[in-house]
Amino acid sequence: MTAAATTARSRPEVLPGLWLLLAALPVAALPHAWEQPPWVIAVLAAALLWRLIIHTGHRRLPSRWVLVPMVFAAGALTFSHFGTVSGQQAGTALLLVMVALKLLEIRSERDVVVTLFLAYFIVVTTYFFNQSILIAAYSLLSAWLITAALIQVHGGRPLPFRRLARSSALMLVHALPIMLILFLVFPRIPGPIWGSATEETVGQTGLSDRLEPGDIAQLLENEATAMRVRFDGPVPPPSLQYWRAQVMTDFDGRGWRTDRDRPEVPEPAAGAGDIAYTVTLEPTRARYLPVLDFPAALPPQARLRDNLQVVQRRRIDSRIQYTASARLDAPPALPLADGERARALMLPENTGARSRIQAGLWRAMHGEDERAIVNAALELFAGEPFRYTLRPPRLQGDRTDHFLFETQAGYCEHYASAFAVLMRAAGIPARVITGYQGGQWMDTGDYLRLRQADAHAWTEVWLEDAGWVRVDPTAAIAPERIETGLGGLFGDDVDAPAFLRRSGLPWTVEWRLRLSDWHELATFRWESLVLAFDPERQRELFARFGLDATDWRGILTALGVSFGGLGLAAGLIAVARRPGDTRDPAQRALDRVSRRLRRHGLGREPHETAAEYAARVSVARPDLADALEDLVRVYAHLRYAELSAAKRSDYEEQLLRAVREVRPGTAFFAHKKRRGPAPASAPVPR
Repeated sequence: MTAAATTARSRPEVLPGLWLLLAALPVAALPHAWEQPPWVIAVLAAALLWRLIIHTGHRRLPSRWVLVPMVFAAGALTFSHFGTVSGQQAGTALLLVMVALKLLEIRSERDVVVTLFLAYFIVVTTYFFNQSILIAAYSLLSAWLITAALIQVHGGRPLPFRRLARSSALMLVHALPIMLILFLVFPRIPGPIWGSATEETVGQTGLSDRLEPGDIAQLLENEATAMRVRFDGPVPPPSLQYWRAQVMTDFDGRGWRTDRDRPEVPEPAAGAGDIAYTVTLEPTRARYLPVLDFPAALPPQARLRDNLQVVQRRRIDSRIQYTASARLDAPPALPLADGERARALMLPENTGARSRIQAGLWRAMHGEDERAIVNAALELFAGEPFRYTLRPPRLQGDRTDHFLFETQAGYCEHYASAFAVLMRAAGIPARVITGYQGGQWMDTGDYLRLRQADAHAWTEVWLEDAGWVRVDPTAAIAPERIETGLGGLFGDDVDAPAFLRRSGLPWTVEWRLRLSDWHELATFRWESLVLAFDPERQRELFARFGLDATDWRGILTALGVSFGGLGLAAGLIAVARRPGDTRDPAQRALDRVSRRLRRHGLGREPHETAAEYAARVSVARPDLADALEDLVRVYAHLRYAELSAAKRSDYEEQLLRAVREVRPGTAFFAHKKRRGPAPASAPVPR
């Protein structure tokens, strides 16, 4: 192929849609700029710039001898960076760099079409990293541009962008019912679509499997959503909204560690007074499911351990939704084995010396009355000089003794840990529970939003006559934290984050928080209705219609009925429409103007030509004269002149502008006239 031929084939008029491709591709790839290494985005940007120079300067395309080494280099660079060329991150990076190189070999309309379809894949891969409602809206913008470019490629002639935009939008709207059917009926695939999610691409909860004093206090600034809850009946009071996540029995003198490999027990039988609720849980990369204390009915994928912790077999690497219920009055009556008792009493040697002395005094004073010992510890925390603080001081040496007898200021985990140590020192089995408490009630959506800042720690003690009993030292020293949540605890404290204070803030911050609440509501609707539609919810949907989502016959039946109903609806709409309008665009435009002016007594008479009608209206309304003159001129050319396809398209655009300008209420502010070249002998319009 000669250089001249290569140059000719790369010109814009020979490759329709290439301009739109060069505009749509960076729009589709933009969300990946926050997920991919900088060199991937740099390669794509360089290729776009190179192709733009070729396209505008009529330069030669790079030869195969240049492109082939670049392809191998791109693959090698991807493998060198990720150690693989598959998976979410590496596979998407390879797709982006290969599309970038594809831009440099586009020589035909077929190459443009192939690249546009690859751009659709780029839009799809965005959902590997972000599935928010904003990304969904942005992906529609990308798909709209790509579809407009495809329409231009197959248009046969240059089309105005207004027409391309309208046609592309209509195609997307027509595709929405099909998309909805496939979303609801097509078999759901559990787990990630392409490999396993990496730690970099999955949000992580603030709750760790290890708890040390100060860990939860660090989450106070974290306003990220941890979970959202909708109650099926009455909402329990905040003082009973303890969301149990992890149970910690092992203590090494510095911190507590989550129980592992605990035996499973049957879930309790459902009761009439159980509180039913539905949780939308953000990814945690752990197996636990936060549940309202105390768990009763559990979701199918969940298992109840003997420490009342609820877990599932798979890690939660993506957003999930589950339904459960709780019994608020008391936990299930589970026996305490001898080995478990010893474990719940264990304290490392040479730790908590002063704490042991204090617990020994309580034991000597109250004897076998364990409830009295518990109350004595709570009274200690409720009195001076103990205080609940956002900024607990750093602990040194023996952390429990240093907190109890030196700093005497801390957050929930300080009090929960110290209380558990005191109980063990007094011979009462104790363990620490971490989870969430409080939250923000969203009136606009009737659901409870719990942030990472709402993380909480409390204690459970074993009493012979009652089993495991929840004791929250925070309720003794800062009852407002339990009754009203974090907002009630800190009020107008300037040290508290703005989203907790909600008063005494600058108006800019108040508006930001208000917009944040509305965005939170939209996000919750999106996540609960769309992102949380997993295989379990699909099975529930099929079951309502007597179908089995795991049986291919049920799936085919649902698909057949859905598409049959869609086809029937489309047929009825087509029948209900009036017969097609056979008038040409120019005549339709003139009739439209006549209908618009008829309300002002200036409708067109049957015997009037276009020129006569425009002259009559111009006398009555001089302010419309210029717009009517433009309309008549374009009308004459479209109806009577011999025009090429490009000229006809241009005149149709002028016709639309002229019709918009003939508005009796706004004609005094009419746009500047845009006149086209008039022929030497213009035909007389009729």
